[in-house]
Amino acid sequence: MVQRWSRVILAWISSSLRIQLVLPLMMALTVACSAAGGSAIMIQASDLRAESLLAKEKELILVIEFSAEDCGYCRKLEDLFLLPMQRNAEYGDKILLRKVSLSEFDSLIDFNGRSVSTNEFAAQYDVALTPTLVFLNADGVEMSEKLVGIWSEDFFGGFIDSRIDEARGKLY
Repeated sequence: MVQRWSRVILAWISSSLRIQLVLPLMMALTVACSAAGGSAIMIQASDLRAESLLAKEKELILVIEFSAEDCGYCRKLEDLFLLPMQRNAEYGDKILLRKVSLSEFDSLIDFNGRSVSTNEFAAQYDVALTPTLVFLNADGVEMSEKLVGIWSEDFFGGFIDSRIDEARGKLY
């Protein structure tokens, strides 16, 4: 939301005033939102072939969240677990976290370099419900059992960690 208002304000104010007055204010607002966790967003998967090269180079597990725009459980999963993981440097050495939205009629580049719809991509992994987490190696092969839905908030982080550890164990 901050980004949308930022664009509106910047379009309205002249460039000279923007630099002198608004830019420092917007930078402060961005830092404040980041500190509060308000600006963190899940990174949308768009080119999994490119992501797989990075995952292979750094020996990372690709964790893909399949979500839907109107899915409250997806927001809960992101807010309670995935966004904190994304900000945690410890996970940066283990996983590459990406989101595939099934609400939009988008396409992405799959692991074979083909342009496919997000729904077609989800079907390749038998994803029928959101949220679903899949744990893949750099070739797009499932390395541990997918997690469907979110339950037991007290233990769910442990379930995710367990799947990541299992998948990483199969890399070596």
